[in-house]
Amino acid sequence: MPVTDTARAPRWPPPALRVRPFRWYWAAQWPTLLGTWMQVVALGYLVYARTGSTTAVAVVAAADGLPAVLLSLAGGVLADRMPRRRILLVTQSALGLSAGSLAVLVATGNASFLAIVIVALIFGATDAVDLPTRQALVADLVERDVVVNAVALGAAAMSATRIVGPSVAGLLIGTAGPAVCFAVLSIAYLAPITVLLTVIPDVPPLARAAGRTALSDLLTGIRQVGRDPLVRGVVIACAALAFLGVSYMPFLPVLAKTQLHSGAQALGIMYSVGGIGGLVGGLAIATLGRGAGRLQLLVVGGPVYALSLFGVAHSGMLALTLPALVGISFAFVAINTSLTTLLQTDTDPALRGRLLGIYATIFAGLQPLGTVAYGLISRSVGLFDAIGVGAIVVGVVTVGVAVAPSFRRRVREPRSVAVAGETGAEVQPV
Repeated sequence: MPVTDTARAPRWPPPALRVRPFRWYWAAQWPTLLGTWMQVVALGYLVYARTGSTTAVAVVAAADGLPAVLLSLAGGVLADRMPRRRILLVTQSALGLSAGSLAVLVATGNASFLAIVIVALIFGATDAVDLPTRQALVADLVERDVVVNAVALGAAAMSATRIVGPSVAGLLIGTAGPAVCFAVLSIAYLAPITVLLTVIPDVPPLARAAGRTALSDLLTGIRQVGRDPLVRGVVIACAALAFLGVSYMPFLPVLAKTQLHSGAQALGIMYSVGGIGGLVGGLAIATLGRGAGRLQLLVVGGPVYALSLFGVAHSGMLALTLPALVGISFAFVAINTSLTTLLQTDTDPALRGRLLGIYATIFAGLQPLGTVAYGLISRSVGLFDAIGVGAIVVGVVTVGVAVAPSFRRRVREPRSVAVAGETGAEVQPV
């Protein structure tokens, strides 16, 4: 059999980076991701320094995060009805202005608690529209078999900036104050705005039936979860990962104190190594080239996540906890890359924004609920025993979804299920 050009293609740079629009789009995300991690640190520092209240910190965090639960699905509907480039020009500009406003308020001494909450709400609401639109745009920029590669590169960028951003924020807060961190993020948004204006094509939304309202489009996206075994499987795996998996993170300080008998320095290292695992995972998947196996990522990622989280939950030594945390973040990138790629490549393109909005809503809503559930269960069962059981459930559910015959059949035949009322075709029985 002759060797094809694809087979001979070098693994680096990854295929997605050979596509000029995506290459510029991906590069422009780095400054904003770095600035976002800096803002997370600076915002918590600012609120606690001004109020001395952990409740106030929680209120601001909720103001930033709650809109994702309420508005991500609506953002997905918008991403399917309007050109995504134009939506992002508005959202990225609004995010930059929000960060800039906070920088000015803090620098001039006018950042009251109410003002901070209002800015956090605006930022969170805008980001709820921005996120599904950004994710949906990826499949507009690269070919179908390169989407998994592009998503993995995005995860690598997120993880790398997670390692560096908090440290840079700590340095700037100590030398110049938190206002500088907000200003850095505001200026950083000039990079993606410039790329959107000069490089990214204005891809029109797919045609839809005349007279369809935004509400009917939203309901069509929700009904697709019941109709399509692929979407249903992605939702089930996402729900398990959010509710029983990543919800462990707020309990790392408890783990450090009660099981590792360590202080703040060890806790900081524990948070940082997660970025290392995500970076390695993202780069590893990116080097797989075109058509990297999405099912294989689930089959491998599920057990690795389960074993790693179970190890963290039952570890009594930092030397064992750190590699397990790396394994968690590595596996999370594999699972998340697989699930989001499937939604972008193996479903009706006319529904892409709505399905990604559903995915974002599930994560934003179930993760804090899972944390609350673990906290309640810990009153009768050991906290980390419960998290260990949850880890096993995540692994079983993820692999179960990946090997389910209906799910595998849909991945192999991505065009077999159409959307009633959206494309005019009938939905095949599931």
